[in-house]
Amino acid sequence: MRFLGLIVFVLFAGMLNAQTIVKGTLKDENGKPVMYANIFVKLAKVGSVSSELGEFSFVVNRVGVDTLIVSSIGLQKIKKPIDLSDKELVLNLVMTFPEKMLEEVVISAGMIEASNERSVAVLKPLDIVTTAGGQGDIVGAIQTLPGVQRNGGDQTGLMVRGGDVNESSMIIDGMIAQNAFQSSVPGVSQRSRFNPFQFKGTSFSSGGYTARYGQALSAVLDLQTNDLPEKSNLNVGANMAGISVSGTKLMEKNAIEYSGNYQNLAPFYGLTPTNVKFYKVPQGGTFSTRWISKLDNDKGLFKMNFSKSFSKSGIEINNPMVPGTKINYNLENENTYFNSSFTYAATNKLNYFTAFSFSNNTDDIGFGLFNIYKNDGRVQGRAELRYEANKKFNVLVGTEIQRISYIQKYDMTFGKFDELLSAGYTEAEFKIGRKFALKPGVRGEYSQLLAKGNLVPRLSFAIRTGKNTQLSFAGGSFYQTAAVNYLIQGYRPDFQKSIHYMLNYQYMKKGRVFRLEGYYKDYQQLIREKGVAYTPNQFRTDFGVLDNTGSGYAQGIDVFWRDKESVKNLDYWISYSFIDTKRLYQNYTDKVTPDYVSKNNLNIILKYLVEKINTNFSFSYNYSSGRPYYNPSPTVNFLSDHVKDYQNLAMTASYLKSFKKVFAVFYVSLDNMLNTKNVLGYRYSMDGKSSYPIVPPMYRSIFVGMNFSFTQFNQDDL
Repeated sequence: MRFLGLIVFVLFAGMLNAQTIVKGTLKDENGKPVMYANIFVKLAKVGSVSSELGEFSFVVNRVGVDTLIVSSIGLQKIKKPIDLSDKELVLNLVMTFPEKMLEEVVISAGMIEASNERSVAVLKPLDIVTTAGGQGDIVGAIQTLPGVQRNGGDQTGLMVRGGDVNESSMIIDGMIAQNAFQSSVPGVSQRSRFNPFQFKGTSFSSGGYTARYGQALSAVLDLQTNDLPEKSNLNVGANMAGISVSGTKLMEKNAIEYSGNYQNLAPFYGLTPTNVKFYKVPQGGTFSTRWISKLDNDKGLFKMNFSKSFSKSGIEINNPMVPGTKINYNLENENTYFNSSFTYAATNKLNYFTAFSFSNNTDDIGFGLFNIYKNDGRVQGRAELRYEANKKFNVLVGTEIQRISYIQKYDMTFGKFDELLSAGYTEAEFKIGRKFALKPGVRGEYSQLLAKGNLVPRLSFAIRTGKNTQLSFAGGSFYQTAAVNYLIQGYRPDFQKSIHYMLNYQYMKKGRVFRLEGYYKDYQQLIREKGVAYTPNQFRTDFGVLDNTGSGYAQGIDVFWRDKESVKNLDYWISYSFIDTKRLYQNYTDKVTPDYVSKNNLNIILKYLVEKINTNFSFSYNYSSGRPYYNPSPTVNFLSDHVKDYQNLAMTASYLKSFKKVFAVFYVSLDNMLNTKNVLGYRYSMDGKSSYPIVPPMYRSIFVGMNFSFTQFNQDDL
């Protein structure tokens, strides 16, 4: 649900009947106010959040010695004993940056390690939900980072540095999230299934990622769920897409989190004209819960996540078999996801990590006169051992196993396959002083379905060239099995392969970040369909003869600049990507730039807080050069025509207001403010004489909502 996460501003409020007033200011070590930090008194179980000026004030209905806990993402947590014997306690607190940040390169309010994760860009949840045009979605915000293609609204998934949507994986607490996006409806991009505020950090690797992961030729989106919360809370939200409720109940070293929502897009589509006809407006619901438990000795942490969702929708789509006609596409989806993990520090040097996940997804589809049934599931386990000899050296050894199953029934045809993927990996990290870091790694994988395995190296290193600058390199090999649509029909081609080479320069100083990265990606052993004519029909089932003779490359430059220092209350970033890529794969007839790639991509994001009216404004401008499209005319080279350039200007405004014990956020977002008539491609009739444009599901849209957060509730309220 859009912008559900904005309620981060509203976690705490004061309590009545106080014995002591706790107030003061909160700044970082540079003397700047720390906004929206959590200030919490442990035993009294009451607290507040700091204002835009870093000020806080709340009352505590308790006398005696207690512990004040202050936390803010990106800063070192404060735990300070306090005496509540006086009527007023005034505190002027300073939060420091973690010592580790002195050795790491920072981008997008997060870090890029001097390792094979050196291309990781970390976004805070607040960055995600307050990015205009991102629709409060994790992937929507990731698309503003360099190296990522903006899909324009017609495709679901992440497309990174020339890779298609099948080449990226989403990871949650070390486990692959199968069906990470809502089930796809043709021509309408879908959101990810997860709320940004489930996670304490969102790390995106655009290549050269760690040996812990595999089965992704291009990129990994690595999400880490929140640890034990510091306070109970209750939140309620409503907007043009539905209603939601979520909460947390803290019970000493255990906590239960829960959320539920109902979605019905009828009010939204009633106000916003759409370019697709919904004869059944999208609607559905989700329930999720989390249990977090910390061992008494604080050496272990257990997390469990469970979610269940239902949805249904129906649209009219262009008939791929009979151009110029329409058919109905009806979709009903049911999804179940379970994830658990346990981290334990056996000694000061030895740490264990284990995780288990399960997912099941079912799609019942009505495609014109045909019925399609799809079911897939994944069971995964992971175990790791990390030994940290000292701050300069550590080594990781791990293994994982995955059981994957797919079933598909299409009219009278039936397809099925089961796969068992197993892997082992190890990597070490060496640091020489503060100027050099090296991380070699190796990963071995085996596919039971293919009866084949592979062994791949990963390597990265970084050199600090100055107090605020760093130069780093990463490279490695990455394998991935063929897409599901091939395997489900009995094809068993070999692994596909890509080799990454990346060189990065980074500058960071006092809230300013500049990053320049060049890369080259060599595609090998890609899937080729032979003996069939090219068609852009995504529902095709005739693949001819399959082999691994496909190939390609992707090379380019990514630029990123972020500045939170120059102007008070202003945060902005600019990202630009240039890519040159060609590939010969699938049913392509020549080595060309794929139809989902734009050579030039520019994103300008601006966020400004107006203190006098307690309102945050966010603007985003997105530009992409025209994508190629298929023109069947014999006088036109394959995929040589291009649509016009894509442009989008979006705005979001959120107003903060307190009502005694309730804190509220009212927000409005306007996408494509200039009502630009973007075209994403064209489809032609069989004879090539007529065509129709592929356009976004809607041009301009407006979205309005509100969220409320309530104070600490009693133990019996759960």
